[in-house]
Amino acid sequence: KVSVIIPARNEENSLPLLLDDLSRQTYPAHEILCIDDDSTDRTGEVALSHGAKVVSLREKPEGWNGKSWACQKGADSADGDLLLFLDADVRLGEDSVERIIRAYIDHGCVISVQPYHDVPKTYEQFSMFFNLVQVAANGMGLPGKDKGFILYGPVILISHSDYGKVGGHASIRERIVDDMALGERLRNTRILFRLYLGDRKLSYRMYGGGFRDLYEGWMKNMAAGALKTPPILFILVFLWITSSASVPLHLILAAVRMDMVGMAFYLFLYLVWVGELYRISGRIGSFEKWGILFYPVLLAFYIVVFFLSMVKRVFRIKVAWKGREVKER
Repeated sequence: KVSVIIPARNEENSLPLLLDDLSRQTYPAHEILCIDDDSTDRTGEVALSHGAKVVSLREKPEGWNGKSWACQKGADSADGDLLLFLDADVRLGEDSVERIIRAYIDHGCVISVQPYHDVPKTYEQFSMFFNLVQVAANGMGLPGKDKGFILYGPVILISHSDYGKVGGHASIRERIVDDMALGERLRNTRILFRLYLGDRKLSYRMYGGGFRDLYEGWMKNMAAGALKTPPILFILVFLWITSSASVPLHLILAAVRMDMVGMAFYLFLYLVWVGELYRISGRIGSFEKWGILFYPVLLAFYIVVFFLSMVKRVFRIKVAWKGREVKER
């Protein structure tokens, strides 16, 4: 029996899409619980109208950050053998739940999926480097079968018993990046998990509410994620970012000096980077060719947000997300 748990705060537009997808699954859920996390819109009403059980939360207790409170209350209300946590912006093909369950049965461990990122609007292209670094910093690009150091929050399937063994989301209540913290708990408890990249049949649209929504969403995650990344992966990602940034800078400098040999050399390297980014970005999202061609603009935005996020982290400045201020202790 699979209990689907959807933590939702102000998700009246996304919820109908996900709930419709869940109603068409080849592997039907035992129950669908929408955890209305003190929403100021019609999230609860929408969930009820689509047949979901609604757990309404008000006045989040002191010391809880992010969606951990909603996830924990959802798990407390669920009676399935397996808990499938889904973000409200996830979209599912008809056999998506079945595929996740099959992976769980095949490997007998926690399953987590990074959905394919649907980015239909121009400003959403600015998520490209965040997505690439998110996957790279988790070790998904490394060789070997057992890869990954943290979970992907949008899709997590875990048995009710394993969830209890790690203390659930209550054990990570103060952490901003809950998927990273829960992954750490699983590793410390020696509970295995496997990670997958989604396809167009298991996707999401993270920040459809505008550029500010995108900026605040990535701002709250970047510094906390970087500080918890294993050192070797942090170094590899740092070198990767440095290389991708240095090529266009050297191309500009060569052009200013009218160094034709240098221009030709760095133009060649630039095109190599464009080709590589085109190859790998296509596996994680619907990023446009023009954005990849002018990738330094997207990279500059990533670097600025990362720097500001780190400053806020170091000086313990609160960040805002969905109308709330969050601050990790």
